[in-house]
Amino acid sequence: MTQKSPLRLIAEPLAIAIVLAFGVRAAMRLYVIPSSSMAPTLVPGDHIVVTPYRFGKMPNRGDVIVFRSPRAADELMIKRVIGTPGDLVETRAGRVIVCGHALSEPYVTAQAASGAIPPQIIPAGSYFVLGDNRADSLDSRSWGVLPREAVVGRARMVLWSSDGRGGSGIVAAASPTPDTRQPTPASTRRLFRLIQ
Repeated sequence: MTQKSPLRLIAEPLAIAIVLAFGVRAAMRLYVIPSSSMAPTLVPGDHIVVTPYRFGKMPNRGDVIVFRSPRAADELMIKRVIGTPGDLVETRAGRVIVCGHALSEPYVTAQAASGAIPPQIIPAGSYFVLGDNRADSLDSRSWGVLPREAVVGRARMVLWSSDGRGGSGIVAAASPTPDTRQPTPASTRRLFRLIQ
């Protein structure tokens, strides 16, 4: 049995850690929520994990997704998928109707607050997205359907939440500098919370 040199004893685990770190970074991204457009599901200061759709998977109705804004490609947004390709989406008395059935939406802040959405069939390769806080969300009601190419990934989990005060974008990439804000008792209840 040969003995490893001290340099090799240090270098091998370090190399493995670096490879694993790059693998994890390729598989997921971290973002910070600066606005209340997805409240109560996501609130300002939530640090979320987002994973890309791979192997031909596409967003499903109900998924919370991060995407490039249709109005400014350098801005990221986060919304919930309400309509998928081929769906007929509309509202009646403020309730979202998909393919003739009222959508059960336990995640919205106020039922029947979706406003007027004229009947429309979602084209292939597109999605209809809405914020959970319908009274304070810029979404498909304003700019139309979202093309599949704009989707960055699916929001999976709130890692932690800090005392966020909002920001200029809808979703901002997590800063490389550490977040120095202290968690509050309310924010600690959001630790490792799955996004549904």
